[in-house]
Amino acid sequence: MKKIFLVLALGLFMVNCTTNQGEQAEERKTEFAELIDEPTEITFEQPVYEFGSVVDGEMVKHTFKFTNTGEKNLVLFNVQTTCGCTVPEDWPKHPIAPGESGEIKVIFNSNNRVGAVNKTVRVEANTNPTVTTVKLVGEVTEI
Repeated sequence: MKKIFLVLALGLFMVNCTTNQGEQAEERKTEFAELIDEPTEITFEQPVYEFGSVVDGEMVKHTFKFTNTGEKNLVLFNVQTTCGCTVPEDWPKHPIAPGESGEIKVIFNSNNRVGAVNKTVRVEANTNPTVTTVKLVGEVTEI
């Protein structure tokens, strides 16, 4: 019975987090609406981070560094991942001027993820196309 309750509680938590994240993205789009029609360019220093091999249960932390290589202010509307094991920990919430740089900090929890890993982080911004992806790639081995 405890396991069923735990699964239901975790499911509600995940739905709540996802819903809240979508609402925040919409709020950011409203707040920076004037920049949506003025796309700029984002260039990542390292769009694919190869972390090699880690033991099941280890946390992989990486910071994706980027630069606004366009001519307009850059605003990140949303940063999301493909699953709950990978979480964008921190990313800029303010406009980034042309030529300026920023960072997106990501954590991957390898617990029960034995095998090849290819995790995608979606960055939605006032760019063309609006979504740019970066990846965490590696392997999780058993203890």
